[in-house]
Parts: sequence; structure tokens; C-alpha cells
Amino acid sequence: MEYTLLGKTDIKVSRLCLGGWQASGWSTCSEQGFMAVINRALDLGINFIDTAEGYGNGLSETIIGKVIRERGCRDSVVIASKFSPNHCRAAQVRKSLEKTLKRLGTDYIDLYQQHWPPANCSLLESIEELERLKEEGKIKAIGVSNWMEPEWEEIDNPARIDVLQPCYSLLWRPCEKKVLPLCHEHKIAVIPYSPLCQGILSGKYKSREDFPDDVRRQNRRLSREEFVEVKKVLSVLEEIAAFYDRTPAQTALRWLLDNPVVTAPIIGASRPAQVEDNCGALGWSLKRDDYKRLCEVSNALSLHLKPHDTLWNWHSRGR
Repeated sequence: MEYTLLGKTDIKVSRLCLGGWQASGWSTCSEQGFMAVINRALDLGINFIDTAEGYGNGLSETIIGKVIRERGCRDSVVIASKFSPNHCRAAQVRKSLEKTLKRLGTDYIDLYQQHWPPANCSLLESIEELERLKEEGKIKAIGVSNWMEPEWEEIDNPARIDVLQPCYSLLWRPCEKKVLPLCHEHKIAVIPYSPLCQGILSGKYKSREDFPDDVRRQNRRLSREEFVEVKKVLSVLEEIAAFYDRTPAQTALRWLLDNPVVTAPIIGASRPAQVEDNCGALGWSLKRDDYKRLCEVSNALSLHLKPHDTLWNWHSRGR
């Protein structure tokens, strides 16, 4: 396992973070299955787990808390969670945190994040409350998710934020334009979600119809028009993966890991074997020419995306 510091904090995290969204929402979800995934991830040295109050209406946090209590490993696990955009007022942020702490069975959260920027609430109100919670020791680091250029322009000092969680993969790269350079300048950790674009980059789905009949079908990259371009990326990805004797998923993750701005991609898994496969992204690097080739073949898909465009054609602040 590879480890690094979480941005400018002193929190040591594995270079892969286990996501908690798959506790519910996928056709393959089950409580026992998710517990098995968490246990395998911890066994493999992944010490970083990301969840949110909105994942299964608290179910994800509850299951994660149960596993950690059973293993007695709270001190060695870095837990990240998120509050919803409709809980953006100071009192609501604090109330959300208290509920999260109860579900997880802990008295502090390592990283607490605003899940989406709210439409009708000052971003600073949430950030100031997070700073108070940090001073009180209830959280160790402050994070935001889905912030793009408009959000960063609203706050006076980007360094008030410790971590950014953006949607980022070979198939979704708008944060590269201005947001990632800003994070690099202010030593803000970057933990990308959907690093495999909800499984598209795994290479196991050969057509649009092969995808599970669940929320992943809403992914705009699966539209008839966009999937034509996606297949061009997959073709090159599979070729490069074969050269390194790796899977397409491992290679897509390695592309992210080879970016010095990226701290830890957030992986999703419904089976322990998928966690094991994802760990094959560690311990090697892409050659410079292969890295550049993947950048070039995937660039056109993100070239015309606007800051509030999303994979699902929905944004908390509208479009």
C-alpha cells in the first residue's frame, strides 16, 4: 500500500480511499456485501474511507461504524463524511455532524465535507462553522465536494479548505483547467470520486446495454452520442493496460495517481475482489508517453464542459 499526507494536514492516508456510496443505490448492494468490502479494504492496508449522510439516508455511515467497532480500529482509520447542501446553515451543519458521529459511533470525524455547494446559502457560513468544529476537535480537516471555479471565487482564502473532492477521471476532466492548479498552489488535497466513471473505465462493459439497470444508467457518458467517443478512449486504455499486464481499471486509476496533484482516488466496490483489483493500480507508474496518450485521446470529451456540468446533468446550483 502507498501512503501520503492529506494535503497540508498531518493526516496519513492510503493512496486509495474506499467510497461508501455503494452501501445502497446499486443493483448489487447489500449490507453484508458492503461489510465484506470494508473488511477486505482494511486488510489490504486501505485506511481511508469516505461516506456521507446522504448515502442510503445514513445507512453507509451506520455500516462503516459497525465494522470499525467490531475490529476495534477507530484510531487507525481515517473517516471522511459529508453533509448535504440543504444542511448548509451553521446550526444545520452542527446537527448533521452530531447525527453522523452517532451513526459512526465515534466522537470525531477526520474529514468533514460540504457535499454540494448550496443554491441559497453563503458558502462562508458553512466554512466558518466547519472552522469552529475544527477548533473544538470534533473534526480534524475541512473539505468541500463539487466545488468548481464559481465556488472558489466566493471565498476570500482558498487555503481555509484542506481537501477538495471533485468528479475526476479520464472521461471527466473539467477540474484540470483552473481548479487543480488552485489546489496545488494552496496545498489542498484532491480526492477524486467516480475515478472509473461509475465503472465505464473498468472495461468490462462492451456496450451501453451491458450496464446494470440502476442509477448508473443516468450517466451522460452512456448516451448514444457520447458513448461513441467513450469507446475510442476505452480502446486506447485497453491497449496500454495490456502492455503493462494490468486491467483497464488499474490503468485508469494509475493515470490519476500519476498526477502529482491527486492525493487518493475514491474507489467503489460491491465485492472484495474488486477492491483487490483496484489495489493493482499501486506500485508502478505509466511511462510518460503512455500518460500523454491517454490525456490526448480523452481530452475532447471534456473540452467544452462548463463548471456546473455534471455526469448526471444535475447540479445543486442549477446549470
